[in-house]
Amino acid sequence: MTIARVGTFELALITAEAPATVLRFANLAESGYYNGLTFHRVAPNFVIQGGSPGANEYVGHPDYMRDELGLWPHVRGAVGISTRGRDTGDAQIFIDLVDNPRLDHQYTVFAQVLNGIEVIDRILEGDVIEKVEIVP
Repeated sequence: MTIARVGTFELALITAEAPATVLRFANLAESGYYNGLTFHRVAPNFVIQGGSPGANEYVGHPDYMRDELGLWPHVRGAVGISTRGRDTGDAQIFIDLVDNPRLDHQYTVFAQVLNGIEVIDRILEGDVIEKVEIVP
């Protein structure tokens, strides 16, 4: 994932934990959906959040994704799907800036920052997602 002004970081998708979420994210990324969107929320010592046209807008798929609450913990660099409540995941993502055990089993974790973890600490509200590329 390349963020304007900030740099690039690499995610490892966790297909075994969240297959439907990984598929939705990969399809959206490959279609260019995330390109040009922003991180609209930066909560220091908690999370950064973005990937939707507006702060509280969703892609609007006719069916939201069911939660995939696996065993992967909300540790620093874990990537989850934002929701409006149970089984309402869509496209908006968040990245844990610190270990957040209180989020465990509350939100689907579908990826983990693999390389470039320092980049997430430099992301500010309004920073633009230039590109999300899925590499086999």
